[in-house]
Amino acid sequence: MKEDDDKTVFQAPGAPTPPQEPAEDAKPDAPAEEATVFSASPQTPAADATIIAPGASTPAADATVIAIGTPAPAVSAPPPPAPRSGVGVQPGDVLNHIFEVKRFIARGGMGEVFEGINVNSDERVAIKVILPALAADPNVTAMFRKEAQTLVRLSHPALVQYRVLAQEPQLGIFYIVTEFIEGVNLSDVLGKVQPGGQELIGLTRRLAEGLKAAHELGAIHRDIAPDNVLLEGETLARARIVDFGIAKDIDPGSKTIIGDGFAGKLGYVAPEQLGDFGRDVGPWTDVYSLALVILAVARGRGTDMGGSFVDAIDKRRKGVDTSAAPPEIRPVLDRMLVADPAQRLRSMDEVLAALREAEAPSSPKKPVRKPRVPADPSAKPRPALPNIPRPALIGGAGVAGAALLGVIGWIAFGGTGQAPSTPGAVAAKPGAAAAVTIDTVRGAVQAELPRVPCSWLTLTKAEQGAGGFGLGFSGVAGHPANAEAAVFKAVGTQGATIASSDFSGVAPVNASFCAALDGIRPIRSADSPRLSVSQPKYEISTFGEGDYKGQLGARVIMDLVLDGLGEDFALYSIEESGEVSEIVPSKAAFLAAAKAGGSAIEQLPGRERYRISIDGTRSAGWSGILLLTGRGGFDTALLQNTKGPDWQARFADAAGKGGWKAEMVWFKFVDEVPN
Repeated sequence: MKEDDDKTVFQAPGAPTPPQEPAEDAKPDAPAEEATVFSASPQTPAADATIIAPGASTPAADATVIAIGTPAPAVSAPPPPAPRSGVGVQPGDVLNHIFEVKRFIARGGMGEVFEGINVNSDERVAIKVILPALAADPNVTAMFRKEAQTLVRLSHPALVQYRVLAQEPQLGIFYIVTEFIEGVNLSDVLGKVQPGGQELIGLTRRLAEGLKAAHELGAIHRDIAPDNVLLEGETLARARIVDFGIAKDIDPGSKTIIGDGFAGKLGYVAPEQLGDFGRDVGPWTDVYSLALVILAVARGRGTDMGGSFVDAIDKRRKGVDTSAAPPEIRPVLDRMLVADPAQRLRSMDEVLAALREAEAPSSPKKPVRKPRVPADPSAKPRPALPNIPRPALIGGAGVAGAALLGVIGWIAFGGTGQAPSTPGAVAAKPGAAAAVTIDTVRGAVQAELPRVPCSWLTLTKAEQGAGGFGLGFSGVAGHPANAEAAVFKAVGTQGATIASSDFSGVAPVNASFCAALDGIRPIRSADSPRLSVSQPKYEISTFGEGDYKGQLGARVIMDLVLDGLGEDFALYSIEESGEVSEIVPSKAAFLAAAKAGGSAIEQLPGRERYRISIDGTRSAGWSGILLLTGRGGFDTALLQNTKGPDWQARFADAAGKGGWKAEMVWFKFVDEVPN
């Protein structure tokens, strides 16, 4: 097979050569390569449908629905009805009475892709219909159902958003629905774009961040290739990874449709996918393939690592020539392309660390900061804040199931953490960079952020380069990709081009946070932040003594600056359930607790700055801490009912009367070290 005509191939263990693709009926104007375009939320499924979706509206009779956050029920899907004779999916078909097929887009190794529309919402979607030969295999459908529970949870600007996996009972087909992305394939622009070293570092970082999000949910892609990278708006700065259709669960006890065999494109797969190194497939496998994709962009053409199955193995054993890559990124690619997976960069975290080193090669390496936990598991945890009512998040005697905090990366309003630099990835519009100043871009972004639904975002970086503007963000959002799109649109109205967008510091949050975020965001403080936390995440350990003996939790360290604050304040936690719990009811209660002494509150020298230590019990997860300042009269009962239909209006009224302003910090409890 030719290198430039790579297809996704399945190879059974022990087979000498990959099997040929199934014969496909010709369709007019079908592209030679699979163009994956991937929108709309699923509505009520039709009877007898099997649907796995990110949310659950009420299903119709006999429908099987598996929603995010719930364990998969032990059900056996009915065998699919026989498809109509001689006909597959056609424009005009309506799948499960929800998705109307509009036009054929492309055909690839796993199925056909169509543009469609959600008839209930008029949103455009992409529909990938699985090949009949694959859909007829119960092992295939079982794998897709299992993976769909992961795919619909993926939320990152560098990943396509999966909506639903379903079975159409009348047509007897199995299909996947994703958001529709208007753009081009990375394979279509090889040789047409000529990014420099820093631009390639930015592209690598973006794709690595997206793959990291997938790996953290327990799935690896295994088919990272240029035709599975879509350029939204035809810009490298908005690259999106698509087609997780052959992703493999990281769980070593799980199986896929191909067992331990090969799946992927010969020009971009890792050696272990071809049978070397004990077929040890894991996150490091995507590391290898990502490096080959970046090398192809640098070369302006394919990698020449394919050919026959035997040739592909031999070329990897000889090593990959990275001389075509710019010197800034070549050392990183060399470490990603080590044939032996045990010696290569093993995770996307290691790739991101290597990229940071490449950007600042002369900077001294800083030791990795470990989460602060008690060195002795039997050590008695610090007490909760004395003389202050203990919220659910502070003690074992609190409300069942509620405890302390957590989110990916700490984010204070105006936080001091700076996102790494990612210079431009594509050329700016003619004259745009010169006509628009960085202050104009910054102003457009700051004006847009309060309008982004279900979010708490902070602009951490704004810079101007030869190719356009580079922006970085931290915070949380219900859908980071939508938040990024809103920022691009706002900047575009100023005639400017964003050459790089770093949303790696933006954590996707559950929709249960949205009501609180949307209600509080309008009163966000523009002053210097007063609240911060000591580190991005906290490792869970088992408390040996005290109120939390035998329970899992961690100690959170917060700094609170009261210097110059003449108003009252209160502290609250915002839990993943959407509940808001009181930590400190008032300034008077806090100062009384500090004066009483104890280990929970320490006054730091120099100004009115305090360090607060709180031991909290909870499992891994995220939430935030809210600081409200104003004239007082903070109504905890009001804050605890964020799901009420008129809550936002009542909160806005109370905040207006009290002159309230808000700050938030976010961080995550993790369980990375076995207890």
